[in-house]
Amino acid sequence: MATAEGASDSEQFDLLHELREHDQLDNADGQVAFGAARLLAASGDPSDLPSVARLSLQAHRDGIEGAGLIHAEASDKIALYTGRPQLYGTVMLEHQGDIVQPPVDKRISDQERAELGVPSMEELQRRMATLSRRLAVDRAAQPGWLPEGQRFCRVWTNPEPAVLRARMASEGTTAWADGDAITFVAESASPVTVTPAFPIETWDAGDGLQVLSLRVERLDEAVITYTFTPTDGMPSMNFRRGSHDGRFRGVNAPPELASNDPLLGTSVEHAVDSDALGERRKVTVYRPLGHAAGDNTPVIYATDGNMFAPYARRLDAAIEAGICPPVVIVAAHSASFDPIRGNLRAAEYLPGFDEQVYTAHQQFFMNELPAWAEAELGVPSAPTRRGIWGCSDGGGHAAMAARLFPERFGHAFVYSTGMPPDMTYEWTDEHPFMHLCAGTLEGPFHQATEAWAGYLMLVDAPYHFTERVAGHDLVQWAEELPHAINRAWG
Repeated sequence: MATAEGASDSEQFDLLHELREHDQLDNADGQVAFGAARLLAASGDPSDLPSVARLSLQAHRDGIEGAGLIHAEASDKIALYTGRPQLYGTVMLEHQGDIVQPPVDKRISDQERAELGVPSMEELQRRMATLSRRLAVDRAAQPGWLPEGQRFCRVWTNPEPAVLRARMASEGTTAWADGDAITFVAESASPVTVTPAFPIETWDAGDGLQVLSLRVERLDEAVITYTFTPTDGMPSMNFRRGSHDGRFRGVNAPPELASNDPLLGTSVEHAVDSDALGERRKVTVYRPLGHAAGDNTPVIYATDGNMFAPYARRLDAAIEAGICPPVVIVAAHSASFDPIRGNLRAAEYLPGFDEQVYTAHQQFFMNELPAWAEAELGVPSAPTRRGIWGCSDGGGHAAMAARLFPERFGHAFVYSTGMPPDMTYEWTDEHPFMHLCAGTLEGPFHQATEAWAGYLMLVDAPYHFTERVAGHDLVQWAEELPHAINRAWG
């Protein structure tokens, strides 16, 4: 193994090949085992890890200094590669600019770590925090720089608590921008996360303040609604409605839409009997001011009617302001979470979870719900006057309905779906116009929606894709909907 020290890359490659072919390698011990383990570990090949762990453990038992740490590192990598928590906590990764520790088996004690030369968990986490802070400080000194492929990353300028409190008072809010960096400040003794856009823990700035500072791509265009959520998962703020209550809007962001409360139109909850579902399903119906049965006002069938109120307020105001023409919204409520059967909302909206549940909901949504709406509300049945709309999993539902039932709708409003298209789909002139929307800070939801835009462009189908700088947040959907309605029927 002495020949490995100072060897060139090509020489080390030859040595690695010899090691892997050596039939006596399993019997190596002492310095020979240690040298072989180091060389194999340096290869970076996951298939070498079992040999690294075995050889380094033998060297450790033979009293070779440093062998125990190599064994711990190899064992941790093997565990993570096979989908298990690491044992000793030696593996650290960079995630959104922070150095993080993948899950660690809590059954391993610090004494067991010490026997292998591994620092205690407290020391490992201290080192991790120190390195994260150093990297964030370095990034703050490089305006405009983001890691390749990332939309945001943490920066840090060691803010003073007094300065933060003064800024909160002058801004009248707990989030503000300085150039391409946004700072969130929460009054909390312990770390919180800034959800939904940035589920990253804050850092303690002293004097009871928790701070998260991030460089964000296109921050000037951003609209970010945020909640300070303790790491135990329970929201720490009681929001009141207002322009500075948990929402940041960049200087070049789309203008805020007005919100009507009370409505000029009506929003009424109904219950619709469904043979397919075997129950009465609640449905929220929005009717614009002056709507009359049979007047041919367009109708949009929507999911998640139990969360429709914020949309109704903005849509009502947009109709009043002439931003979009009047429409009727028929929004079926989602299924409740079932402690035994799990997420029935996803099962109803998306194929692949429970085909029986999905098929029953499709029968309700595509047949029973429109029949009820046409009879009770006098909405049109012509596809050119009908649309389907959904957000998140509801967006996936709208996309699949548009694909499977092209003759039913003239327009599909697909917002932040997490389900990308299958490139083998057949798309014809009969399929509806697709109105897509997603935020750059939504991760896989943005990726999947963008994939739909790419697919539709590839098959030369009519579509419009609005990309906003936002998280997985109903504000972007509520503000985009009136513009999409105007695009469809204005």
